[in-house]
Amino acid sequence: MNNSIQLKLIATHLLAQREENPARSNFPKELVLDSTDDAIEVQKLMIYLNDQTVYGWKCMLPLDDGSIILAPLLHAPIKQAENCPLYTTNNKVLIEPEIAFILQSDLPSNKTYTNEDVDTAFASAHLALELIQKRFDEDTPSTHIEKLADGLSNQGVYLGPQIDKAKAYNASTVNINVKQTELELNLAGVHPAELAQLPLYWAVNYLSAKGINLKAGQVFITGSYCGVVELNTNEQTCITYEDLNTFNVTFLSH
Repeated sequence: MNNSIQLKLIATHLLAQREENPARSNFPKELVLDSTDDAIEVQKLMIYLNDQTVYGWKCMLPLDDGSIILAPLLHAPIKQAENCPLYTTNNKVLIEPEIAFILQSDLPSNKTYTNEDVDTAFASAHLALELIQKRFDEDTPSTHIEKLADGLSNQGVYLGPQIDKAKAYNASTVNINVKQTELELNLAGVHPAELAQLPLYWAVNYLSAKGINLKAGQVFITGSYCGVVELNTNEQTCITYEDLNTFNVTFLSH
């Protein structure tokens, strides 16, 4: 089997898991993926198979060992809706509290962008929740490259209220309060890149070098302030980022 056929089979397999519950993205034995470049090619093929549509990107700075943290958003963001439907496990929701940045102008590929270019291109900042779906069977070993191709557990984004962009740029730490009917969490949030905007500078240029055009309206999320948070479905949830904003949402199981 040549490489291009194998990459398309992997992309088709992984995209199909997005609509399964429980999902099982573990690779069949005959499919092998062993390079970051091929993982990004699989992501590009998934975008093509997704009606050539991508709504933005999940990104972080590369890890100390060089591992890439990058994934296309293949479902339209849920924008400040009262209800947020998503895939759950045992009626438990997995979310990551983040800040999202919205692109206001196209950024064509195969160009180099300065930090100032990127700052200008991203017009607004919002509170956001990354919606997590664990698609790999944890009893079976999977590589980071396989999980990268699959989108690093992303199943979508809930886009909350707009916040002051200057405050977003200074939000290295944020206390986050989460309230449900019988649950209250007080989380001392710390951004994993120190500042939420720093992954943007890397991701824009990495994607540009990979031949990926970025379009106005796309949403970028850049890392969780407090890892993965497990919450209940069917309960009004109030989430407050101290000194930034508050929103309410009810999570519903697909």
